[in-house]
Amino acid sequence: MLTLFLFYDKNYMKPHTLIYSVVMEGDMGSEKSTFIMNPIPADKKRGWTVLVDGEEVQVGKVELLSKFGTLTYGLRPEGYDAWVFAEAGSGGVVIVPYCFHHEDGLLVGLLRETRANMGTEPVFCAAGGFVEKNEAHHEAQAREMDEETGMDSSKAHQLPGAAINSNRAFFVADAKKGEGARAYAFELSEDALEALPDGGFKLRDPDSLPNLNKGKDVVFFYWKDAIEVTPCAMARSAIAQLLTVLL
Repeated sequence: MLTLFLFYDKNYMKPHTLIYSVVMEGDMGSEKSTFIMNPIPADKKRGWTVLVDGEEVQVGKVELLSKFGTLTYGLRPEGYDAWVFAEAGSGGVVIVPYCFHHEDGLLVGLLRETRANMGTEPVFCAAGGFVEKNEAHHEAQAREMDEETGMDSSKAHQLPGAAINSNRAFFVADAKKGEGARAYAFELSEDALEALPDGGFKLRDPDSLPNLNKGKDVVFFYWKDAIEVTPCAMARSAIAQLLTVLL
């Protein structure tokens, strides 16, 4: 549960200086996270500059709130200024379909997509996304897989291992409390795939999928090639977790 305590710091009574104190409460009894972002003292040297509409603003603490989570800039417990992101729903989901090919071995499916924050050229990532309010992780993975590829992952299984912190420098996720993204996987038969001329495999009949958003852009790679081709840390983590189960 995310608890917000609202107050004003008299040292920062300027525009954009509404201050929040955030306490993350875990699922384990009454234990609370020790990670709290505090306001930055006015005389504290800062490593970050806050710009609002292009203008520099001196702030103690800033938060951006959304249904996906909370982005906070303030003073870390270690004593320096930084920003962190605490994801809602205790973390998102990432899904990897896989197949055992009689000649090529373990194949892993990645989604070819364009993400502006990852460059102008398409990249291969694992399907996945945020967990919505009142949604279980297993429900989220089935919804995301259907929305992004049209593939049915309702029978996917959660992979063992700690929940994923996709960026340890900036993401707040205590795996011991179950915080972080969960990885899921589901198996396809070899008959569901056909070889591509330039290597890899595609879905044999993507037009039969209920949603055609990106189903034609799912490419299956030999697992080592999949790790090499994807710049997505969550995809690499999910593949590693899958290997602990299959190999």
